[in-house]
Amino acid sequence: MALTFIGAARTVTGSLYLVEYDHQKFLMECGLYQGHRDEAERINCTFPFKPKEIKAVILSHAHLDHSGNLPSLVKRGFEGPVYCTPATTDIASLLLMDSARLQENDIAYFNKKQAQHNRPLKEPLYTSADAETAIRKFMSVNYQTAFEPVSGVWASLYDAGHILGSSQIVIELGKTRILYSGDLGRKNMPIIKDPARVSDIDYLIMESTYGSRLHTSFDEMTGELKDLIDEGIARGSKIIIPAFAVERTQLLITMLKDLYTQGTIKDVPVYIDSPLATNVTDVFKRHPECFDEETYKIFERDDPFNFPKLHYTLDTEDSKRLNTMPGSMIIISASGMCEGGRILHHLIHSISDPNTIIIITGFQARGTLGRRILDGVSAVQIFNESYDVKAKIHYMSGLSAHGDSRDLLEYVKVLNSPRLKCVYLVHGDIEESVPLKQKIEELGIKVEIPQTMQQVAI
Repeated sequence: MALTFIGAARTVTGSLYLVEYDHQKFLMECGLYQGHRDEAERINCTFPFKPKEIKAVILSHAHLDHSGNLPSLVKRGFEGPVYCTPATTDIASLLLMDSARLQENDIAYFNKKQAQHNRPLKEPLYTSADAETAIRKFMSVNYQTAFEPVSGVWASLYDAGHILGSSQIVIELGKTRILYSGDLGRKNMPIIKDPARVSDIDYLIMESTYGSRLHTSFDEMTGELKDLIDEGIARGSKIIIPAFAVERTQLLITMLKDLYTQGTIKDVPVYIDSPLATNVTDVFKRHPECFDEETYKIFERDDPFNFPKLHYTLDTEDSKRLNTMPGSMIIISASGMCEGGRILHHLIHSISDPNTIIIITGFQARGTLGRRILDGVSAVQIFNESYDVKAKIHYMSGLSAHGDSRDLLEYVKVLNSPRLKCVYLVHGDIEESVPLKQKIEELGIKVEIPQTMQQVAI
């Protein structure tokens, strides 16, 4: 068996891994590369293999950096099934359609600006029709249910505790067992279960997003959010939170519901300004089997994703009105890395206002607008226009759905046995992967950090 690390090698985006056995090929993941526009377009438009030769795809979860290039794969000839959990099927279907619409809309807006200056126009990476074709290829598989992606190779999915429906992927060839961690979650976080334990592994492919860092506890994050809201109320601020539509938005809703119950935000309206996040929240309600015990008990007696003062904004005109409404308010909008969607329009209207508070709540990939804002640039380009950054920028790292350095090291320790021959670290910037590599090697385990297009024999 040969494994080629194509995407998310020494970076944290565009997950894509090619597995070859007995002249058969399948993929684990087919993610969008997110970064500088020109570089992202080049990478996402080109596959280093013939899509028609790929027999199947296995998805660990629905996030676009893991699933978002499936329509491109289909558009270029892929005809096989896409295996994932039922919850991932539901969420990824929403994300892919939303991604296609955003690309169509953003390209239309971009081309309008280009046309005004007689500059070259562009086509979207894929269309809604391409996304619909990809969605029809989803094949739902329950956790710990074996399936055969290609002849002679068996696979099964285990809960990764990252987002609703997220999976670790076990690949079995004879007696050899390969574990791909997907994106690993954290213990004792609200809503979903902790990552499942998997044993008897020969090779581990593991994410390393936070390979050198430790997260603040969830309880501390709730207090931090309360302090920011109190500051915003005192200043009459708009509190703008770019948030991923999946998991991050739902987690923030539960936190804000707790603060409402405590009386912190009794008079502050909260707007979920993302039709996608609204639809994803409905998917959460359809999959209580993925909830941890505490959330499941709450779900039996109450809706954990609703409270007075919480408004789900679906209409575009209602979204636009938020930019001119006076007084303190909290706006949660996608995308989480500020790469598209309604959040861009909120930033256009508010990022130059020193009264605005912008809360960044998750990892920001290199080259994204969110990363530039977090890095403290003095001005940003949005739709080819420049805006001074005068708003207060605050980073809440503790809300990450990824395990931190301690979680990842513990994950390896649980797996450690004479069977474990090598750990391959992926989905991490090199400054995160190297420190984690050193810690794992101290356990006496071989570790490699593959480069893009590196192939290994297993």
